[in-house]
Amino acid sequence: MVDVYVEGNIHGIYFMWIVECKAWNSNVPKEKVLALQSIITDVGADRGFLLSEKGFQSGALRIAEKANITLTSLYDLGQTIQTDSVIGRISWRVEKATLRLRKLKKDNFKNHYIPPMTAIMGELFILQNILGEALDHEYPIQYSHGQFLNSFEEFVKYADDILLRAESWTL
Repeated sequence: MVDVYVEGNIHGIYFMWIVECKAWNSNVPKEKVLALQSIITDVGADRGFLLSEKGFQSGALRIAEKANITLTSLYDLGQTIQTDSVIGRISWRVEKATLRLRKLKKDNFKNHYIPPMTAIMGELFILQNILGEALDHEYPIQYSHGQFLNSFEEFVKYADDILLRAESWTL
């Protein structure tokens, strides 16, 4: 028996997740991770999550590293989801702004070697390229020669600045 079964489709990719929650007064042992791994295999799930507010024994951590199981707490999972959703919104805005500027370039500056929106398009390109590092929390993130973003908050501020300029860019 599992606590939560999640099944769905994201961008055309089917997924199935199994979630186990342990409200124990002690760290979860490796046997519980192995049991979850067995359930994942039996039902053909893509990923398993084992939640515990108390933590996990070292053996459980070692087993999970080699399996498709995420060991976390409800609080940490919530933080991750919040961070991922912010980065997802930034990614969507980058895509929309880039498409808009490309259309303006095509419609108004077809024969220009360096159209006036080139600089902001370059900044959007850099932002698109560092999204993965932000998603993986790989700080500091270098975005220019000698310039770094040292935290998620700095990354969001940097992204918002570029996106506001790109979204409001006009002829």
